[in-house]
Amino acid sequence: MRADRLVSLVLLLQARGRMTARELAGELGVSVRTVYRDLEGLGAAGVPLFAESGPGGGCELLDGYRFPLRALSPDEAEALLILGVPGVLRELGLDRAVTAAHRHIRVSAAGTGPGPAEALVHLDMPRWFRGREHVPHLRDLAGAVREHRAAKLRYQRGPGDPAPRVVAPLGLVNKAGTWYLIAMAAGGRVTVFRAARITSVQILNEPVHRPPGFDLAVFWEHWSREFEASRPRLEVRLRASQRALAVFPEVFGDKAGDALGAALPPDEHGWREMTLSFEHEHAAAQRLAGFGAQVQVLSPSAVRDHLLAIARGILGRYGADAGPSTEHARDLDGRRGET
Repeated sequence: MRADRLVSLVLLLQARGRMTARELAGELGVSVRTVYRDLEGLGAAGVPLFAESGPGGGCELLDGYRFPLRALSPDEAEALLILGVPGVLRELGLDRAVTAAHRHIRVSAAGTGPGPAEALVHLDMPRWFRGREHVPHLRDLAGAVREHRAAKLRYQRGPGDPAPRVVAPLGLVNKAGTWYLIAMAAGGRVTVFRAARITSVQILNEPVHRPPGFDLAVFWEHWSREFEASRPRLEVRLRASQRALAVFPEVFGDKAGDALGAALPPDEHGWREMTLSFEHEHAAAQRLAGFGAQVQVLSPSAVRDHLLAIARGILGRYGADAGPSTEHARDLDGRRGET
């Protein structure tokens, strides 16, 4: 870590010119005394530093000195800097490393491009109205992946204490804010684990040998397609009004766009006939009930039956003949007594 700090110190002086020891300490997150020790070490290593004490003093590199970094073109530097430090890298514990790398890039590209504080693109991956999962062992998993070491973990699929298993971590995937571990389990089968369900991680000294030709992005794309295809599907044929259609993308996400693209043209009232897929009849009825009379289910009849049951239940609780609830009636009586 000291070697990284020494490089960062030289890069700061190269990028900004003269800086005080206190300014350097603030940038590097160390004490002023540590900065002075680092400056002595750099001087002993042959880095041409000049220090001046007192008011207006500071530390700087001699004119013309450049730290030996491979140069990047302005476009290359901008491509690497444009995202700043995404939140997923902070979750993995790599934010300080990425910030230091950005400092290297800015200097090697002669200061071209935005810095981490001036990032031009921000990734906010979790979808609206979904909380972020707590993944207590994410940094341990990331460490096992980076170090190419096996890990013993417990994976909670259901009730009860899970038995430990040894896996060979191959990579991590963040899908819309949810983390997944891709690992090779017993027998050489590559498996997907939802990281939030991993209850303990122990990194082992056993090295991990990646399968020949394994590509994380390619594997995830294939696995995702197979996962989507394996889910149970129930096709529901329905008619929807313009008001309902306007809300479909918010409720049903990406699949609403596909369904709208294949829908029949609007009738004289603006209603369109289309097909949506659900996991089962109950799920279809629950999600469509919120549209009320703005949606008419044509088939299957079982979904219509579920919708009728939901409607009768709502009328039974809130209908005109049901009267106010006990608590509400008591509250009304109390307010009448106050008037």
